[in-house]
Amino acid sequence: MQTSLPTGKTGGRQLYPDVARVLAIISISLNHAVNRTYNNYSNQMQEFLEISLGSTILNTFVTVFSQLGVPLFLMISGALLLNKRIENGQDVKRFYKHNLLSLFITAEIWYFLMYWCILLLDPGNHILETEGFGGAILNLFSTMLFVNQTTFGSMWYMPMILCLYVTIPFAVIVKDKVPGRYLCLPLLLVFLRMMLLPTVNAIRLFQGQAQFSSIIREANLCSVYYLYVFAGYWVSRKKLSKLRNWMVLTAAGVFFAACCAFQFYAYQQPDNYLVSYESPAILLCAVFVFETIRRYSHLLKRLKTAITALSKMCFGIYFIHIIIMSLLVWYMNFTGWHRSVKLLFLEAVSVLGSIVIIALLSKIKVCRKYLFDMKD
Repeated sequence: MQTSLPTGKTGGRQLYPDVARVLAIISISLNHAVNRTYNNYSNQMQEFLEISLGSTILNTFVTVFSQLGVPLFLMISGALLLNKRIENGQDVKRFYKHNLLSLFITAEIWYFLMYWCILLLDPGNHILETEGFGGAILNLFSTMLFVNQTTFGSMWYMPMILCLYVTIPFAVIVKDKVPGRYLCLPLLLVFLRMMLLPTVNAIRLFQGQAQFSSIIREANLCSVYYLYVFAGYWVSRKKLSKLRNWMVLTAAGVFFAACCAFQFYAYQQPDNYLVSYESPAILLCAVFVFETIRRYSHLLKRLKTAITALSKMCFGIYFIHIIIMSLLVWYMNFTGWHRSVKLLFLEAVSVLGSIVIIALLSKIKVCRKYLFDMKD
């Protein structure tokens, strides 16, 4: 099956995945900045009562926007990988060699580097003091084996995407052999169990009502992230092309606003809650944002060179910016800083610093290939 050529293709490389990738890395880096600026994981209600309305609105807007990055990355994977031609064992082997293996090597390198960064530079880490050098080496091995990891929280993404890459060749085969309507049943079950039910339970929690339980276990279903993978594939196949432009833009805005409204409401509740990738509204918002990018990316064709260059750096930015941002938080005193200034400072310095580092190191072939997994 030939790869689709959606609106926004210029030259030999599709532009819209690059635009989406740049937007996604901005979203993800903002997620880490906003979570280091506001109390998004603890004492949400107390902070809501203490800060100004404008600051809460900023937190709400950035927090919701920051939840779109991972969905966009997953939809890009769906748009590109599910359009691959995989029909037999040789095709699967080729995919593992050229896609999965390179991703795994890059992940392992960064687990190694991040471990020593935390061990030596994090003031709150005491592994060397409590367990000695031998214990530190054992912890390093366990980290690189994905067991009891000592790493940055952002690295949760790597085991998830690696597991998806293990199964995606089989998803391609199923997608090619089975009519789409039959794929809707397993994906619908995943949606109901892993998106809709948690959202309903969150609402009931805020209202002081008992939680719904389900005898269907997550482990018995495919990954919730496959909803985004298949959504990205269907967008790439122009399944939403019958919708008019204003409908797509309105839908993206409505679902984004719904997420913001619910997050604003959640900040006022005694139980901590963040709108996340498991939210149906985030899924729908991301789908229409991705469709908007697919339709309008051609308007940015004059910036194609810059966008493509940034897109190739995104994986490296994902790894490096969190180190820079953490160093800033560990060693700078932000007392007295306005939250909006701190947020923008963390975002700008970490992302721009990452770009400079990648621009320099990517000139070295081995770094370009293994450290940043940059493909031409």
